[in-house]
Amino acid sequence: MALDIKKELHGVDMRDKDAYNNWTDEERKSFSPYILMRYVSNVQGDRDVQEWFLEMTNELVNKNHWTLSKHHKGLLWKLFAGCGTGAKAYHPYLAAGKKEKAVKIEKLIAELNPAMKMDEVKLLASLMDKNDIEDLFDKLGYDKKQRKEYE
Repeated sequence: MALDIKKELHGVDMRDKDAYNNWTDEERKSFSPYILMRYVSNVQGDRDVQEWFLEMTNELVNKNHWTLSKHHKGLLWKLFAGCGTGAKAYHPYLAAGKKEKAVKIEKLIAELNPAMKMDEVKLLASLMDKNDIEDLFDKLGYDKKQRKEYE
């Protein structure tokens, strides 16, 4: 039977360092450290508890995750168990962030104003309407081919 995420999270919360050794071979095979890390690093509760899980997951597990996840899952489990507090907590899944779609006009503004910070570039781009962008292209003397690169 495949390993249940609730069983894993309970083991982490209760700091059960021996849980991995008590699992069946099938459960060990289904153990996914990456998925567990997405759960463990996120917790609902006090800010202190949230900071604890995030910092401990980053310090203990995330730093060496890819090195250990292939051949040393037992050791990686012990590091996960070190993240627990000894009390049960609710860990919602933390989905990976979505990449922002690059706005091409931001690229042009950044090229024209290299001293501007990216948040300032984004703000300026968000304030520009289609006519403002066309005026900018006209002032720069861009032809259709050059405009297409930034539209």
